[in-house]
Amino acid sequence: MKKLLFIYITLCSFYLSIGQEKEEMLTNIKDQMEIIDSYIEFDTFYLDPEEFLDKMADHGAELNGYYEHERLKKMVRKVGTRKADIVTTFYFWNDQLIYVNYKQKPYLMTTAANGQKMPDYSKTFTKYETQYYFYNGEEVEKKETGYAMDEITLEENFLAYATKMKDLLDNKFYNRDTYEALQGKWLFVQNTEDYIIFEGTIRFNFYNGKFANRLKTRIDEGVLECFFPMDDRIYRYKILDLNSNILTLVDLFSKEEFVYAKVD
Repeated sequence: MKKLLFIYITLCSFYLSIGQEKEEMLTNIKDQMEIIDSYIEFDTFYLDPEEFLDKMADHGAELNGYYEHERLKKMVRKVGTRKADIVTTFYFWNDQLIYVNYKQKPYLMTTAANGQKMPDYSKTFTKYETQYYFYNGEEVEKKETGYAMDEITLEENFLAYATKMKDLLDNKFYNRDTYEALQGKWLFVQNTEDYIIFEGTIRFNFYNGKFANRLKTRIDEGVLECFFPMDDRIYRYKILDLNSNILTLVDLFSKEEFVYAKVD
């Protein structure tokens, strides 16, 4: 009997300790979120839909990153589906994901002049919401409110997604001067019917005056990496020269040099 009582007390103490540790984690996370929300001088950077989506949304999309002291603190993504806006907010502390708030916000219906019912994309309400708390890359708490919409697939791996989007934003933020200089149209000097256009972090290629393809880009220590979405191939070019008039790239595989002239 004494042995069973000892085991019972030991287990109770163990679970009580775990519960206290979890409460301390949640308190720390909430304190960190409060500090982040108190910032008033964020550097705001954004990604265009083409930069973070593999296919276009039905009713627009946006992703904004909020930087303080050169570090991403908060990220807000909004994607307009056929029936609802999906709004997801991510919080980061020391470059680690600490909190995710996910909302499904269906469009309210309105009556047109002809009496037909149709969605008003400017007016929504929160039908379903989940809150996730993370510590050291592990989920420690999940809170769920409302009922999820059947026609919308719930996201599961927010850690992986947050890491991917943070990498995209950080790449654009830390290389903002280079990306700013790249924006616009550049003619290939050896054949002016060939040219490239940079919009955000997207590179559009034109051959003989016709659109050929579009590639996503990232910059790594002076190297421009171009790649197709959902493709493992990466084309790497050393940025040899970049100013208001000339862009010179060297293919790191073939060693071929490409010189472009800026078009005003």
